[in-house]
Amino acid sequence: MKVLIYGGSFDPVHKGHFALLKAAVAHLNPDKTHIFTAYQSPFKDTSAVPFKVRQSLAKTVLSPISPNIIFDDFEQKAARITYTWQTIEHIKKLYPNAKIYLLIGTDCLNSIHTWKNAEYIFDNATIVAGKREGFKFETKSFNFMLLDGVFPLISSTNIRLAILSNGLIPNNLPQAAATYIEENLMYGLKIHKWLYANLKPNRYLHVKLVAQAAVELAKYYSVNQEASALAAILHDSAKAMDDAHLIKYAKEHKLKIEDFDIISKNSPSLLHAPVSAALASELFEVKDKEILAAISSHTLGAPNMSALAKILFIADMASKDRRYQDAKRVQEAATLSLDEGVLAAMAIKLNFTIETRKWLAPSGIKLWNEILSKHN
Repeated sequence: MKVLIYGGSFDPVHKGHFALLKAAVAHLNPDKTHIFTAYQSPFKDTSAVPFKVRQSLAKTVLSPISPNIIFDDFEQKAARITYTWQTIEHIKKLYPNAKIYLLIGTDCLNSIHTWKNAEYIFDNATIVAGKREGFKFETKSFNFMLLDGVFPLISSTNIRLAILSNGLIPNNLPQAAATYIEENLMYGLKIHKWLYANLKPNRYLHVKLVAQAAVELAKYYSVNQEASALAAILHDSAKAMDDAHLIKYAKEHKLKIEDFDIISKNSPSLLHAPVSAALASELFEVKDKEILAAISSHTLGAPNMSALAKILFIADMASKDRRYQDAKRVQEAATLSLDEGVLAAMAIKLNFTIETRKWLAPSGIKLWNEILSKHN
């Protein structure tokens, strides 16, 4: 008896997963194929998408490959990080005399020897690997086989980022996955649906361009890209409100806003930043305090801003819909340091406010002085 094991976060399942599994099933013709949706991968952060949803998505996409596929709940029942050797041990108990095959990509083939209890894996399973674009194959000392062909190297992280940042589903998803994600408004589509319905077209375009700029900066500075994209997409959600509604919302929700009375009197539109943070929490259940703080401070800044907050502050002024020279100046400064980027963005804001003879918020001046003193 032959049993094929294939595991992954499937967050989301994509064309690379589908192609690799289809080739392995065709090559091995296993009696059983067990698909393990990771409850918590040892190599990745906890997914925001629940196990059952990711497993249901994987079932929708991968089930047509073979009638002998079993979507195993082993990891969910364990409710913790489960290592590959433990998965193999589980299969051995189910099928004591089976020949076990473990399906992976060549990106994993080059590092599998570092996995926990790797010798147990090699002693009890034959590794089946699919060559992936961009990864060199190296000769191995353990028992393995290579599938014919080269399989696409697709990143689930990049798919999530694309959907969250743009509100569009990329073409590297199988149609069944795209339909499932769209129907269930996953990976930020719920947010985009709301923004599209409530923001003016130019403002909706702006938040998408800010998300694009924030992701680029986050990658450059090794900051969480998905958190940066989420903060950026939601940073102007309260722009759907007029001044009176901003003041009313802040009062009704008892938001703690520095200089609230004076801002309400002189420039209520500045309240959109903390109100946007409150909307992110209320409407979209964003609970990450760093993300909420970044949204709340993206206009006037705040003392001791996190790297994420600085990235959003900069991206808001460096997005492609801003005046070209201003955006370019901020972009160039941000390559030197995040503080330089914040200074450049703040300088543009202050100059514009002074030139147009608008009211200067006290907290904005405080931020300028704070960063300038540190810089000097």
